[in-house]
Amino acid sequence: MLLNADDKFRGAIISQLLCHFELDYQGIEQEYDIVFTAYFADALQQLDVMQQDGLLTMSPVGVFVKPAGRLLIRNIGMLFDRYSAKKTARFSTVI
Repeated sequence: MLLNADDKFRGAIISQLLCHFELDYQGIEQEYDIVFTAYFADALQQLDVMQQDGLLTMSPVGVFVKPAGRLLIRNIGMLFDRYSAKKTARFSTVI
């Protein structure tokens, strides 16, 4: 299976979230030469909804998943998966 650059940095993002419950925008930007907030504007809008629900905290430097959000970490990670069929914050599909 061949991975393109998009696949690689999306995988890195999902791994950071699932393994460490946080995401550092600057690290991704430096390693993959992208502007994170521009590239993932849609995902960030959906993360904002999760932030309002108290699942995570967003800041100018990254995303930090709260303990309540750890239970739904797969949903958070799916927002960055371009192959995921559903990109909405529908918790019941994972639970």
